[in-house]
Amino acid sequence: MFNLQRDDFPVDTHVFRLTKAIGWVPDSSDRKKAYLHLNKRIPNELKLDLNCLLITHGKLCQRCKKWNDQVSQPNIPHSCPLSNYYCSTISNFKEVNT
Repeated sequence: MFNLQRDDFPVDTHVFRLTKAIGWVPDSSDRKKAYLHLNKRIPNELKLDLNCLLITHGKLCQRCKKWNDQVSQPNIPHSCPLSNYYCSTISNFKEVNT
């Protein structure tokens, strides 16, 4: 996507985890379904920047990133700009990460 300048929205681990947690993809989605779903709905002019933002956020946010035990730590006292958008409960966010 980056080198070929394609209008594509790849779904890596971070993108999948975060988009599922904030309800952008159906709960039953796997990564392939999430990829198809998001590519249809995200405008081409936003795909590159949004993808980079989600990947960076998933890696760096102390509340959202994966830890050594492979579960995010949503209860740590850290401000997260996405926390207002998590699906109904934080437990949904934990389930996405397991």
